[in-house]
Amino acid sequence: MRFKSQLIIALIFGLSLNAQTLTEKEIMGEWNTLKVLIPDEVPQKNAVKFMTDAFTGSKFNFQGNKLFYFKEGKTADKRIKELFFLDGENWKINNDKILVGTENNGFSTMHITVQKNNGKIYFVLPMMSLEMEKISDDEPSEPKTSKNKSDFPVYESQVENVDVVTREIDEKDLIPFAVIENPPLAPDCKEKWNNEKKKECTSKYIQMHVARKFNTELASEVGISGKIRIMIEFVIDVEGNPINITASGGPEIMNQNAIDVIGVLPKLKPGMKDGKPINVSYKMPLLFQVED
Repeated sequence: MRFKSQLIIALIFGLSLNAQTLTEKEIMGEWNTLKVLIPDEVPQKNAVKFMTDAFTGSKFNFQGNKLFYFKEGKTADKRIKELFFLDGENWKINNDKILVGTENNGFSTMHITVQKNNGKIYFVLPMMSLEMEKISDDEPSEPKTSKNKSDFPVYESQVENVDVVTREIDEKDLIPFAVIENPPLAPDCKEKWNNEKKKECTSKYIQMHVARKFNTELASEVGISGKIRIMIEFVIDVEGNPINITASGGPEIMNQNAIDVIGVLPKLKPGMKDGKPINVSYKMPLLFQVED
């Protein structure tokens, strides 16, 4: 039987609504992305546009054999496959979340919180919303194990009590990410790319890391609603590690979660100045809307 419904997937700075118990049968099948929604308050629109182009018109296919397939939209940048390890990975439902990934990476590629509001279903992660339409169902079949070997490291989806390194740094030994000529590089970001492209790539990697790991459910746990804006600041040191991490603007429990999430950011290739590694300051806002 053909089934149609409206869906919004909030991936990176989305919504937080009422938790929805969902069965695998309801998710199985192919979904078409109708619209990508990004809050006006979100800065760095150029970086976010990469995600908009990638997901507009994209297809999400949760097969009955537990394999997940993703087809990017027609306007997607060709680098989307370099930054997403989605196609051909496994999926499962755990505690009202859809987890996409492999046993090797601890199902850490993408986590989607399932929620419902006013008869509509939402898939939620911490920057934009995708309005979806289910275009076909699938039937359960013998599960297959993904053969993908994701480069994402293995760590728990919920992080807490991370030991944050704090180190005093002289201003002359620190340069902002926005102006550095040779920025820190995330995995799969290429040395041969120009400066702007390298910065964009690293920023997207950090944003996706936060999107996968930030616990959006904390808002409902502390009973708050409305717009939440958390400013995250940290330094990528001369070894490529995040240090001096701070987060402000949100409830303390959510600020701390943001700090913990950045604390487990995978090691980057450090920024360079005059042929030597240098400390690089990085800032990013975490914005989302919490509905009553």
